[in-house]
This record gives sequence, C-alpha cells and structure tokens, in this order.
Amino acid sequence: MKTLFHRIVLLTVVASAIVIVVLLAAFLAYSDVVERETRHFEAIQEGSSRPAVVAALGNPSRVRPCGEHLWWGHDGNYRGKNDGRCVMEERYDRFLVAFGVGYSADGKVVSKYQYVSE
Repeated sequence: MKTLFHRIVLLTVVASAIVIVVLLAAFLAYSDVVERETRHFEAIQEGSSRPAVVAALGNPSRVRPCGEHLWWGHDGNYRGKNDGRCVMEERYDRFLVAFGVGYSADGKVVSKYQYVSE
C-alpha cells in the first residue's frame, strides 16, 4: 500500500513538472512572437501601403471603420479627431494585445494604435 502511494505521489510530481515546463516553453515562445510583431508594428511608417503592412503583420483579424480619434502608436501620441482621412482600420487581435492600423481612402497608413489588455 505504501509503495502504491509513493508511486502515485511520484507520478503526480513528475506530471506537474512536465506541465510546468510545457507551459513555460509555450509562454516564452508566445512572448517571442508578440515581441517580434510589436517590433514590426512599431516600424510601420505613416504613408506605408496596405500590402507593406500585411507583409509585416500578416492578414488582419478583422476590418472595421475608423473611430473618431487618430493615434500614432499608443495613448501618448494623440493626433486629434478623425477629420475623414482615416476610413478603414484593420485589427490584428492577439492574446492580451492587439494592433490597429488605419488607412486613408487610397490605402495609405494614417494612424496606428497598440491596444493592451482590451
């Protein structure tokens, strides 16, 4: 009986360690992907074309009309009310972070915003 109990405890400890290692590896891999995508997002220049953005970030998760306000990167870079120059925003939704890129009617980048824990 004692031997069976020890085996169960040992199995539980080993299985828990394996789960922790797998979760840690997944977290580190995901963090690397988010860091890389953030660098690509930050490199987007005003006036860039949509194909250039898609080449950097991939296909968007969704497309929607632009909002009332324009931003460049994050909350600290408010560019004022949208005066009509931004007509379409493409969102790149990720776990705990999202990127929005706004385009003019001719398909050029006019705004971008990084959403965090939305």
